[in-house]
Amino acid sequence: MVGSVELDVPSIRDLAAWAGVPLEAPGRGLGPLRIAGKVEAMATLFTFSEARIGLDETTAEGDLSVNLAGVRPALKGRLDVDRIDLNTYMPPPDEGSQPGSAGASGGDQSGAQGTGAGGGWSDEPMDLSGLKAADVDFALTVGEIRMRDLKIGRSVLKVALKDGLLALDLDELNLYGGRGTGRVTLDARGAVPRVAKTFAIEGVQAGPLLADAAGFDRLEGTGRMDVSITTRGRSQKEMVANLGGKGAVKFVDGAIKGINLAAMVRNVTSAFMDAQAGKAQKTDFAELSGTFTIAKGILTNRDLVLLNPLLRLSGAGTVDLPQRTLKYRLEPKLVATTEGQGGTASARGIAVPIIVEGPWDNLTYRPDLAGVAGGIAKDPAKALKGAKDTLKQLKQGGSGLGGLLGGGSDTSTGSGTATDPGSEGGDSGGSLIPDPGKALKGLFGN
Repeated sequence: MVGSVELDVPSIRDLAAWAGVPLEAPGRGLGPLRIAGKVEAMATLFTFSEARIGLDETTAEGDLSVNLAGVRPALKGRLDVDRIDLNTYMPPPDEGSQPGSAGASGGDQSGAQGTGAGGGWSDEPMDLSGLKAADVDFALTVGEIRMRDLKIGRSVLKVALKDGLLALDLDELNLYGGRGTGRVTLDARGAVPRVAKTFAIEGVQAGPLLADAAGFDRLEGTGRMDVSITTRGRSQKEMVANLGGKGAVKFVDGAIKGINLAAMVRNVTSAFMDAQAGKAQKTDFAELSGTFTIAKGILTNRDLVLLNPLLRLSGAGTVDLPQRTLKYRLEPKLVATTEGQGGTASARGIAVPIIVEGPWDNLTYRPDLAGVAGGIAKDPAKALKGAKDTLKQLKQGGSGLGGLLGGGSDTSTGSGTATDPGSEGGDSGGSLIPDPGKALKGLFGN
């Protein structure tokens, strides 16, 4: 049989309920369905050409076929899709669990409690039974994809689904100003679903991506990411707790918001008295990079490096993804060089370790005084000489370096700059760079 077909169903859910097979699928989707095109029917094989399909708020055009000869329907074809909003087919997030919600946004909240204790991830069981309803082999071009707050631009992908095993090959992925490729597999054949993801993305804007994907809004910059992760679980909470994998990231021309590392290094005796660093402060960087591993939801990084014209930073720490907390030890150094991106992380300078820890939305910063004391006790003469030499070179760097170190303008942001309320010197024209010997003595009370 050959002919044309036009089908208009006001609601798939209502039709299924009327037929006595109500759909238990989550979300508010599976409403109106519209199909039009040329059809050819041969026993158990139905072929649609020049098809125009509308499902909920999604429209698509292309060719497809449906084979009913197997144990489940087999769909094959090629479609150009305008947009897919996966939120339509997902259960609503728990209160406060959505990355963009107030409880996980990282915004300033007076007296707010952190989202520790794993309260941010949903423990609602995921229903993946729909993955066993049909086998699929599709080539898709999608203009836009949305999942929770995450927004993905034009994508070219291949979708293969067989007996509950879904594989997505992302040949082209555009998101947040960047481009990349990736592969995602979701295995729902067993009692516990398994997921594997591999992505290589470059040119992405870190700020909006991390804010939408994880509710983390303290990093800006243009980045490259290479990530490979696996997990398993019956809920979002279990999935996060079982995360494992590895990756590498590199960001350029950005900033860490909420902390002014240069000010802390420059005036260690008073910079930490202001416990609420606030979003107004930030540490600019020319380059920020590192590699990481993940095991049981705990991300471990041992080689964090930040390069800034007057600051070098190395660091190591962990990010507890299930609990939404982190703990890092950072070792920033003021250095007498203006070399930024592409520079070396081993430049000599004044090192004042900093501990950063707490829930993502309520991080605290404090000097690692034990680390400072240990370094000085090991070689006090070397520590004092290094501090004096670096400050001397910085003073000789001209008005630009002097301004960045507090000798001129009282600007509080930029390349890690801030007014030093605890600096010595009464008039505005005096030097705000403390004597290193006095600073070290004052720090340890002798």
